[in-house]
Amino acid sequence: MVFVVLRRLGVFATTVVVASVVTFLMLSILPGNAARIALGVQASEADVAAQATAMGLDRPAIVRYLDWFGHVLIGDFGTSTVSRQAIGPEITDALGITVILVLTSVVLALLFAIPFGILTAVRQRKPDGAILSGISQIGVAVPGFLAGMLLVTVFAVTLRWLPAGGWVDPGEDFGGFLEHLILPAIALGSVQGAVLSRYVRSSVLEVMREDFIRTARAKGLGAGPALFRHGLRNAAVPVMTVLGLQIATLLVGAVVIERVFSIPGLGSLLLDKVALRDLPAVQGIVLVLVVFVLALNFLVDLAFTLVDPRLRSAA
Repeated sequence: MVFVVLRRLGVFATTVVVASVVTFLMLSILPGNAARIALGVQASEADVAAQATAMGLDRPAIVRYLDWFGHVLIGDFGTSTVSRQAIGPEITDALGITVILVLTSVVLALLFAIPFGILTAVRQRKPDGAILSGISQIGVAVPGFLAGMLLVTVFAVTLRWLPAGGWVDPGEDFGGFLEHLILPAIALGSVQGAVLSRYVRSSVLEVMREDFIRTARAKGLGAGPALFRHGLRNAAVPVMTVLGLQIATLLVGAVVIERVFSIPGLGSLLLDKVALRDLPAVQGIVLVLVVFVLALNFLVDLAFTLVDPRLRSAA
């Protein structure tokens, strides 16, 4: 098990380095001069050249990358070319908000998808199973921003049970924090939960056709006990694979949801920095998002090993 963890850590670290190189190169080839953006369009060529030298833009790309990534490893993302403030604190504050939103949405998606998917699989030949399957398909077709607007219209505007947007720090007012978190988390998690429930259903149906389930049934176990005792662990592996892939989708959806509910998360910060052409900030935010996705997928890979003993034996 220790060897498996170390090997996964090695793959994770290598992937982070490759991702940092790709991020740096992609943003380096974008049109525009970061020095001119920092000084404004009215700056003279001499001032722009001096600013480029001060920012180190006249150095070779490999030197600039090593300097940038070396500072990133110690938490220094540089200085914004627009606000002239350190980028790191902005990213840290926004990342905390996005992490809370995404992880809450993952939990809600799992709480919905697992029982709903199992129920639709078990009741597949019944009328209620067909109805439940249709409901999940409708949920897949609804985009996240539309779900958010519908929730705001019903629960914030019409019923006035919850706030329509904004964010409250949990350390300041935990009750207000929960009130502002409920609608965006449901809007983001419900759509992904509907998608995940389809995979849960397919995985459970596949497991129910396996020989070991038939053997358990032949020994006297009912359909439900046989599935819960012997089948769910096997059905969990493909579902966890899909969950790892959906993490990136959740982050993309979080960008939209943060805009709909006026949440100052990492997605909103990224869109603001792109609009201002603040390339150092964009570079740092993109790298943090990539590392966040890679870290969650790393945890999913470890969970595979814990769930499936065959993977531990192979390792």
